[in-house]
Amino acid sequence: MLKVMLVDDEPFIMQGLSMLIDWNALGYEIVKTASNGGEAYEYLKKEKVDFIIADISMPVMSGIDLLKKIRDERLSDAYFVILSGYGDFAYAQQAIRYSCMEYMLKPVDKEQLTEILKRVSLTGRMDKGDETDAAKSEGRAVLCKSELDSLIAAIDHNDMSNMNASADALYDRMYEIGMNDDIVSMNLNYMQVQLIHLAVELDESVDQEEILHYINENVYDAAGTKGTRTHLKRFAMSYADYLMQLRKNTSRGVLAQIEHEIKNNYADNLTLKDLSRKYYVNPSYLGQIFRKKYNQSFKDYLCLIRVNEAADMLLKSDDKITLIAEKVGYKDTDYFIQKFIEIKGCTPARYRKNAGQS
Repeated sequence: MLKVMLVDDEPFIMQGLSMLIDWNALGYEIVKTASNGGEAYEYLKKEKVDFIIADISMPVMSGIDLLKKIRDERLSDAYFVILSGYGDFAYAQQAIRYSCMEYMLKPVDKEQLTEILKRVSLTGRMDKGDETDAAKSEGRAVLCKSELDSLIAAIDHNDMSNMNASADALYDRMYEIGMNDDIVSMNLNYMQVQLIHLAVELDESVDQEEILHYINENVYDAAGTKGTRTHLKRFAMSYADYLMQLRKNTSRGVLAQIEHEIKNNYADNLTLKDLSRKYYVNPSYLGQIFRKKYNQSFKDYLCLIRVNEAADMLLKSDDKITLIAEKVGYKDTDYFIQKFIEIKGCTPARYRKNAGQS
């Protein structure tokens, strides 16, 4: 049985974790529950555990502080999962520096936790002195940190040559240790958190959730190319370009051009992807600077422009609502009316009638 310690200052959370899954059936035994990081630390000075789940925010000592302390003091090499109610990747970035395996948001998802426990059971703890042979013989997941850090540095410096070489080195290393889904997932998760951190360092106001979506879309979810060497190289070049756009801080000039484009062509089928291609801007970056300036997505901004134009037409013409909807870019009149109500608070017909009565 693998020994587990649960650390949380909320008793009902602790009880929920204890009852959420059948720990014994998965090969685990909960040997200790602690109400704060300090209590957990004192226990680890005397006893060994294999797996720790700790809340990030606790009195005496937080989960992050506990993780940092036991790693710095080499007190425990247990698999460590941070549990938090905060959707902030800054926490994940801190945690991964100290070999945190996962970062889970409350409420804990049963399937996600079960998957993590199965992975730990499969991979076991890694003896660093013989990680290659152990990985091959027991299927353990290994973090190829040296190769990953080289790749991340190449992306950060927009060094295409080193990006390709580092991506090759990473995949060669993963193949060497017996590449499987667990190994790929662990290494790409590490890269993901570090890349998000690079963007945040350049601009603290960037939408971290949007960056995550962009990374997932380009690294994990491409049909037929998931996790391949070639796909990773393409993504690395794209993300390097994104970081370069952040550094250039060209938001004002780009947005001015796009504002003009929307003003003159709002009825056309405008998309963020097409505009980013036309103005040579990374689509993820364009979406972020749009949200930063207007406090809304490009799609919502375009909808607002169209509805405002339609409102003006309602007051200045006798055109039918169907025709006005078409003029501002909506082929579906019902959808146009729905959006009009959302923004103006009444139907187009009522808006026109109210104006006539005033």
